[in-house]
Amino acid sequence: MIQNGTFSPEHIKKCLCDVDKIAENAGLDKKLIIKLRLLVEELLLIYRDVLGEESNYSISMKEKQGDLFIDINAEGEAFDPIKEPSPILNRILQDSFEPPAWKYSHGHNTISIIVPVYNTLLKNIKLSWKYMQGERKTFVIAVASQLVSVALKIIAPILSARVIVNLETGIFNKILMIAAVLMVVLIATDLALYVANRCYNIVYNKTLTNLERALVDGVLRITNGCIDEKGTGLFIQRLTVDTSALATGFNTLADLFSQMFNYVGILAAILVASPPVFLVVLILISIQSFLELKRAKQMKKDDRVYREANESFTGFVSEMIKGARDVKLLNSEDKFRDELSERIKDANDKRMYMQERAWKYRLTRQGLGEVGYFVYIALLALMIAQNKMEPVMAIVLFTYYTQLGSPAVLLLGQLMEFIKDFNLSAERVYALLRSVEFPKEQFGSRHLDKVKGDIRFENVSFSYKNSNPEITPRLILNNFKLFIPAGSTAALVGKSGSGKTTVLNLISMLYKASSGIVSLDGVNIRELDQETIRSNIAVVSQNPYILNLSIRDNLRMVKPDLTEEEMRRVCKMACIDEDIMNKPEGYDTIIGEGGTNLSGGQKQRLAIARCLLKDFKILLLDEATSALDNITQSKIKEALRNIREKHTVIMVAHRLSTIIDADQIIYMEDGRILDQGTHNELMQRCEPYKELYENE
Repeated sequence: MIQNGTFSPEHIKKCLCDVDKIAENAGLDKKLIIKLRLLVEELLLIYRDVLGEESNYSISMKEKQGDLFIDINAEGEAFDPIKEPSPILNRILQDSFEPPAWKYSHGHNTISIIVPVYNTLLKNIKLSWKYMQGERKTFVIAVASQLVSVALKIIAPILSARVIVNLETGIFNKILMIAAVLMVVLIATDLALYVANRCYNIVYNKTLTNLERALVDGVLRITNGCIDEKGTGLFIQRLTVDTSALATGFNTLADLFSQMFNYVGILAAILVASPPVFLVVLILISIQSFLELKRAKQMKKDDRVYREANESFTGFVSEMIKGARDVKLLNSEDKFRDELSERIKDANDKRMYMQERAWKYRLTRQGLGEVGYFVYIALLALMIAQNKMEPVMAIVLFTYYTQLGSPAVLLLGQLMEFIKDFNLSAERVYALLRSVEFPKEQFGSRHLDKVKGDIRFENVSFSYKNSNPEITPRLILNNFKLFIPAGSTAALVGKSGSGKTTVLNLISMLYKASSGIVSLDGVNIRELDQETIRSNIAVVSQNPYILNLSIRDNLRMVKPDLTEEEMRRVCKMACIDEDIMNKPEGYDTIIGEGGTNLSGGQKQRLAIARCLLKDFKILLLDEATSALDNITQSKIKEALRNIREKHTVIMVAHRLSTIIDADQIIYMEDGRILDQGTHNELMQRCEPYKELYENE
C-alpha cells in the first residue's frame, strides 16, 4: 500500500486508518496496532511542525517474510526526529518498537520502521529448531521412519485392491501370497510408526525442556515495571500452554504431512485407475478444502482474541488465590466472585463465539461433502451402466474415496488449525524472549572487585511508566540529591507516597532513573554489571516472598552449599532460630506458599536471615521490622548494630523508634528531601518530622 498527500489533518487521518487496516491484516494484536498508529501519527505531526502543513509526504506499507515494513517519506529539509525524540515519541519507542532508521537523500527524509509479526511458519519452525539442540539426529531418524511408513501406506491400498481383484478369480495361492505380502507391509508400517513416535517423544521432551528453561530465564530478566503492567496470567499461559504447543511443532507437522502423503498416494492410485474419476474427486475435495482453509483463517483471528481474554482470567485467578486470606477477612468474596465470573464469562463467550463460527463453516463444508458423496456414487454407477468400468474396479475406487473424501479435508483443517496454534504460540513465546514489548533488565559491563558502599543520587527524577504514551506520568522523585557514605546507616522517613521505596528500588536496579545519576562508589550504577550490583546489595521488603519449600531449602536458594552451622548462626542473628526449633520438623518444616505458615514477623526475620547469608556490602530494609514486636525488634536492632560497621544500611521506616540512632535521617516529601540530619537535629528544626515522632 502506498499513499501520498500533504500534512493536512484530513490526509493524516486517512493515512492512520490505512495503517490500522494493514496492521490488523498482518496479524498484530490490538495494543500493538494502537502503538503503531501512535508512532506513525507522532512522526507525521513532527514533520508537519518542521516542514509545514502544505509539504508533501508518502507512506508505504508491505508485509514480507513475517515482518511489516513501513516507510515514511517527507519532502523538505533534512530533519532526523529519532536523534532527539520528543517525549511522546521516546515513550512509544521504549515500550514497543526498535528505533526506526532515518536517512536523507535528494530532498527527501525517509523513516523506515520494521515491525516483526512472527507469524510465518518458516520463522517459527526456525525458532523451534533452535531449541531442539541435542536431539536433531533423533528428529531425522523420526522423519525417516515416518517417510518409510508413508511409502508402505501407499503400497498397502494397491495390494488390498489386488486382493479384491483376485478374490473374483478365486486363485487361492495367488490370493494367499498377496495377503502375506500385505501382512508384512502392515507389520513394517507399524514398526516404522513405533520408531517414529518414540523418537518424536524424545525430541518433544528435549525441546520442551529447553524452551521452558529459556523462557524462565527470559521472564526473570524482564523489567519489574513490565511484569507489574502485564500481570501473572500472561506469563503463566505462555510458560505452560504456548511452550508445549511450540515444542510439539515438528512432531505434529511431520505426522500431519505424512498422513497427507498417504492421501496423495491414494489420489495417485485413483488417477492411474480412472482419470475422469480422479478429476471429479479433485474438484470435490478442492471445494471442501477451500471452505476449510477459510475457516482456519478466521479462527486465527478469533483465537487471538480468546487467548487475551483467557490471560486476563488466569491472571485474576492467580491474584485471587494469592490474596485468598485478605479476600475472606475483608468479606469481599462476593465482589471477587462477581469480578471472576465476569472474566470467566468474557473468556468463555469469546471461545464459544469462535467455536460457533467454526462450526458454521464445518456444517457448510460437511453438507457439500455429503452432496459430493452422492455425486461420486452416481458417477461410478453411471460408468458401470455404460460399461466404462468393471464393478470390481468401482468397488476399489469407492473404497479409496471412503478413505480419502472427508478424512483428507478434515486432515487439511487439522493441519491449518495446528499451524495457526503453532504460529500464535511461537509469536507469544518469541515476544517474551526478544520483543521490546517485554523489555529486559539492562546492566553495564563494568565490574567492581571490591565494593565499599558509597551511594549517591545526583539530580535524579523518576516516574513509573503508564500504558498511554500521551499522558505524562507523575514524578515520584523530582531532582533528588542524596549522599550516603559507606559504612553508615541512613533512614528514609516521610508520608506514604513520598518516594522512599522508590529510592531503594533505584539502588537495587529494579528500576532505572528517568534522568540523573545513581552511583555506587562513584560509578554510575548503569555502567555496573549484574554481579556487582545484585551480589553486593541485600534487600528485605515489608512483605518478603517466601517459597513453598522447607525453611532449610529457602535458605539454600541463596547459598546452595549452606552448612548447618551457618544456617543456625544467621537465624540466631535474625532472632528466628528459637521459633524454628520449636516447630515439630524444625528446619525441615514446609512453610506453605508465600510463607503462609509463618507470622508476619517470622517471615521478615527469615528474610533477614536469608540476606545475612549473602556476602553483601549494602543492606536495604523496606519496612522490614514493621511486623515485629518490641522485644524482637530490639534484638533485630542489636543484630543490625553488629553489622553496621562493615555495611551500608539504608532503612525505610514508619516506626521512628527503630531508626532514631541512624547516622542520618532523611525526611522526604513529594519526591524531594525536606530535611536531613540526626534524630536530635531533626527534632529541633524539622517540624513535620517532630510531629510524626510525637504522634507515634
